[in-house]
Amino acid sequence: MTSRFSEAYVEVLAGLASKKLSSDKTWQTLITRARKLAGQHGFEVSEASLVEDLRKYLEKAEAKGANEAVSLLAGAGEELSGTGAGAMVCDDLARRLGALKTLRHTYLLKRFGSHKVWCLSLPPSFTDWPHEALKGGLGGATAKLADKGDRFTLEQRKHLGNASQEGLKWVHKAMSVSSSPKKKANFELVARWFADRNSKDADVLAVAEKLNAGLKKLSSKLKSGRLIYTDSVSERGTTANQSTEAFVWGDPLDVVYIEEEFFGSRNTLTGLTNWARIVVHELTHRELKTEDHAYEHQGINPNKLTAAKAVENADSWAWFCADCAGALTEGVIKNAMDR
Repeated sequence: MTSRFSEAYVEVLAGLASKKLSSDKTWQTLITRARKLAGQHGFEVSEASLVEDLRKYLEKAEAKGANEAVSLLAGAGEELSGTGAGAMVCDDLARRLGALKTLRHTYLLKRFGSHKVWCLSLPPSFTDWPHEALKGGLGGATAKLADKGDRFTLEQRKHLGNASQEGLKWVHKAMSVSSSPKKKANFELVARWFADRNSKDADVLAVAEKLNAGLKKLSSKLKSGRLIYTDSVSERGTTANQSTEAFVWGDPLDVVYIEEEFFGSRNTLTGLTNWARIVVHELTHRELKTEDHAYEHQGINPNKLTAAKAVENADSWAWFCADCAGALTEGVIKNAMDR
């Protein structure tokens, strides 16, 4: 059964709250910090060092001969003494193990200035969230716990951090434009993406006001320290997200799901510019309830789309932000307008 990260996070909180977790002094210190990290509304940036310290602890234990599965089982309060070959992981133990495994693969991306974004990068061997995937036979659970792989490579995590930083820069540039729409250059930028042949000057000024209000929400979200990138773990191995770059799913938590095509090469824009476009696009869905009336390759010239739909259209917002930041060449802009 498919489920969102927000539901899995509830299980993480429950696992960390368990009194059955290890009473070992070192583990108790880590667990106390983990409980502070995992707040009711998402991860707390002030406690971000816990995830790195947890990984370092597991690395040191492995250097002494205890692989990550053994260490995580110990942390969950299960020493496996006298356990038979047919041992099973019950729901309660899976919840405790899942909480620790989730934190082991959680990263704070490129923290500097006001930019704070998280990434959950569970191993590819997981085809469901940890509290579900670790249920069942002990052998299968142990193999998953020992898997140190990450869904997103170090390079990809750097790209995600850079995309968020670039997206925030775009949003700030667009805020500057939309806050002063009577300046000729700014007026023309707003009109390019959101005015059709029937639009009056007053309409353009009204759209600019709406843009500015929405962009402030995007800026706030990118700086909140609550935004989480992950993939749709419970849909791995299915065709649900084939050809998908990213999406939002109405999570109570601030989650953007990053899928394989995020790093693909089938878009007009490439590399960091395209990744930033996707981030801004998805955040407008989440924060502003925009629609996908059309993507750039389908034609987002407001004379084709209409001004009314353009201001509701996620890709129109994203391309406007890119334009304001000077991220688009004249040729790319012309091509987008000519579609």
